[in-house]
Amino acid sequence: MTQYRIPLAGPYTSRVSAINASDSTSGYVGIGIVGLMIVGKTTQATDKDARYINCFVQTINDPVSGQKIVVATVKRPGFGTQSTPAAGQKGYSVMVWTGNGAGTSVISAFGETNSTIYNGANSIGAITGRARDLTETSINGTATLAVTSTDNTGWYADSGNMTEITDADWPGDTETIAGTFAHLDGFAFVMTTRARLWASDVNSITAWTANNFGPVNAYPDVGVCAIRWKNFVMAFCQQHLEFWYNAGLSPFPLARAAAMTQKIGAISADAIARIADTIWWCGTTPEGGMSVFQWDGNLSRVSSPEIEAIMILAGASNISLTTIRHFGRSFVLVKAGPTTAAYCIEEKFWFEYNSTTPLWYKVASVMIGGTQVNYAVSNVSTSGKVYLQNHASLAFTDDGTTYTARVQTAPQDEGTDNRKFYHDLNIVADTESSSSTMTVSVSDDDYAAYTVLGSVDLSASRPLKLTRLGSARQRAWVFTHSANTPMRLRRAEGNLTVGTG
Repeated sequence: MTQYRIPLAGPYTSRVSAINASDSTSGYVGIGIVGLMIVGKTTQATDKDARYINCFVQTINDPVSGQKIVVATVKRPGFGTQSTPAAGQKGYSVMVWTGNGAGTSVISAFGETNSTIYNGANSIGAITGRARDLTETSINGTATLAVTSTDNTGWYADSGNMTEITDADWPGDTETIAGTFAHLDGFAFVMTTRARLWASDVNSITAWTANNFGPVNAYPDVGVCAIRWKNFVMAFCQQHLEFWYNAGLSPFPLARAAAMTQKIGAISADAIARIADTIWWCGTTPEGGMSVFQWDGNLSRVSSPEIEAIMILAGASNISLTTIRHFGRSFVLVKAGPTTAAYCIEEKFWFEYNSTTPLWYKVASVMIGGTQVNYAVSNVSTSGKVYLQNHASLAFTDDGTTYTARVQTAPQDEGTDNRKFYHDLNIVADTESSSSTMTVSVSDDDYAAYTVLGSVDLSASRPLKLTRLGSARQRAWVFTHSANTPMRLRRAEGNLTVGTG
């Protein structure tokens, strides 16, 4: 008899060639540098090989030796309802207005054609066009909310409702606005698709001056978005990235930090996100393809070939990024069509967010009295809700609907192609306070079919054990958990006998 152990953590599927085409594909419209345009149902990730859906790896290190002492697989928390400001509408942006009042005002934008901006459940005004994003600044000590719109208008609110920027030199009157505002040293900056970085007059969001711009032209390109990073404005174009700093010049105050220019662009303003002083985006290189990049003072590529294959099949127009923190870890959520690939920064681990309706198009967070709270809006659901993760009282449902955490391993052959006879399986997991059923299944034919071996209740007394588990030459294990409880798996192991042929 031989002991075996099932790896509950590992690399995301390595089968790039097994990425599924659409199950109702009727043909390809065309192939471009931003991906494939496919007629039929949007593509999804392959069902084969190792997959981690709604769960991620969590390692704990010994503080003395630095060695890993626990490797666990943990279910992500779900989203409840914070407020319903716009029933019947989709959400397009959310932020916590930290400069206003107590710094806990939840600002959201709902409405696909024309957006309405809400403070909590209360409207602070409608704008024309859809809000691209929500930003904040301080104008002479007054907290000011600033928004750009898809119809090239700009809007702001300080003590009153949303008001349009009507200066005759507003760049949206003559050029196409790209992305949203970046604020630095009393100036509001905005990019245009003409690859010009415009600046407002100092200490103003409403006053703009003709020719107060800098050309983002280290390479010929199309402007995408401007975002602040420390004391720089990062000016993203489709094929390159420039850094600008306040040099006190006039009329345009910024100068290009030429040595920092990167020959990597961004696919859209919607595909740029941040965590503190680290910027994340989906970008392209001249050689083609799409990757997720990180900038924290150094440039690094964090996406694997498997994740990039999913993004290419989804197409650039279907990709957006946001960020979230839970369980003491930070995550970049890459929404690529129906698939959301999630990257745990601390663990350098890719997995999937999945639900009946994705509720995490954009996420914002705040600490309230020592409690971390995450807010989110969905551009799929028309519930008009701002969703909530309150870390003092977590739920494991999404808007009241259960979702499933799934740990699926790569096929295991225990080092031999001889048939294995599995006697038992012991599962080591945290004990939950209420009924918490986890089902164990296997595939012995490379994921063509699955067999349920049985279930265990993670709230039950130990041991959690299944017996008489059949035989196989190679076996992929699947653990699924849909209860409204946490799930933290630490180990799965058992005994088998290796046959002679």
